[in-house]
Amino acid sequence: MENCFSGDHALAFGGYTFIPQRCELLAEDGRCIALGFRATLVLQALIAAGGRILSQQELLAQVWPGQDIHEGNLRVQIAALRKALAGARDMIRTVAGRGYLFSGRVRIAALPAAPAVRCGLPLPVTAMIGREEDVAIVLQRLASERMLTLAGCAGIGKTLLALSVAHRLPPPDGAEARWVELDAAGAVQGVAGAIAAALALPGSTPLPGLLRLIGARRLLLVLDNCEHVAAECSRVADALLQHCPGVTLLATSRQPLLAGGEAVYRVPPLAVPGEGEREAAVLAACSAVQLFLARARGADSAFAPDARTLAVIGAICRRLEGIPLAIELAAARVSALGVDQTAAGLGDMLRLLRGGRRTAPARQQTLRAALDWSYVLLPETARAVLCRLAALPACFTLEAAQEALRPHGLDAAQVAGSLASLAAHSLLVPEAGRYRMLATTRAYGMERARHLPTR
Repeated sequence: MENCFSGDHALAFGGYTFIPQRCELLAEDGRCIALGFRATLVLQALIAAGGRILSQQELLAQVWPGQDIHEGNLRVQIAALRKALAGARDMIRTVAGRGYLFSGRVRIAALPAAPAVRCGLPLPVTAMIGREEDVAIVLQRLASERMLTLAGCAGIGKTLLALSVAHRLPPPDGAEARWVELDAAGAVQGVAGAIAAALALPGSTPLPGLLRLIGARRLLLVLDNCEHVAAECSRVADALLQHCPGVTLLATSRQPLLAGGEAVYRVPPLAVPGEGEREAAVLAACSAVQLFLARARGADSAFAPDARTLAVIGAICRRLEGIPLAIELAAARVSALGVDQTAAGLGDMLRLLRGGRRTAPARQQTLRAALDWSYVLLPETARAVLCRLAALPACFTLEAAQEALRPHGLDAAQVAGSLASLAAHSLLVPEAGRYRMLATTRAYGMERARHLPTR
């Protein structure tokens, strides 16, 4: 099979179509499963061996040529391939003491057409890492929900997830997709005006006119960054769902919009290694570490951490609790500071975590700016509560919060209401009768607390 990897065809086996030039597997049900670059090389090498057993050393030499790579990294890629192949995972066999072989029957297949870029949607600027499971869940939810809001804290990756989903969502016949940016401009022109502009309609089109012009049109609308116009978004979404039967809404927001018919998916953080983890294969399998490495190598292509440095990176990602924006900002500092100094600087993470892409929205260029955006949307009492609670341990109970806030004149009902507001805005994480404040939010709250009046 050595000559089976030309660029004009694919390979079929066990109900899957392998497209190495795209790093993809297509399943029989039409699902597109993205493979990492190294996993693709491993599968290529195994198929090209034509049923011959390849030792770990042979695979390491083919997949990481000229590099001294721990064999644990190979096991991670094998595990990823078996997970992707699901029911056909047994085609990748482990031969004890000898290596691996591919036992599937392979045939050459026509190269499937590349997925078309959805008109009306921007292209992702950076590759999405560690979100394949989230994409699959959201796609499944959208198959039965007409409105789904991706909610989560600042920097969790809601926009990139929504964009990836929108490009992969199988459109109904004749359906269109439109991206509606509700940043500062959206607040000025209004939600209906922003939707009208995305549809190339007159920007002054009022909501009733917008509903008439959309009518029965089959349309996917992605409403990005809704939290600062949540009430208006809710009103417009209600109207669209009631009067435009062909419209599906995918929204991103730091808080649910509370629209009729809205379903919510809370975007989770990336996976981080456990406390004190030092096994290279385990560290490399964590999506937070994978993101850090990708962004650090983007700034310095020669970046190649050894096992000790990889453990430090794992500790950084754990300290940042898997928040993609924080991880990306930390990785961007490595070329100037090095990994050890970046880790040491997390004691002042609001100062350290700055310097994002100049082309990113202002709220995503520093961690402080991202949190400022959430802070200004809070009721005044909730702002003070956030700052006071930052002095508590990361996890605390309702009773502990009431005790801490009683000297500041807040009764039990006010505390409970403020905690609910902070949780709705993704600034607190409810966990089995307790509340957890992320490290980045605590650092921000403690800084803000310096400016509160003492009482």
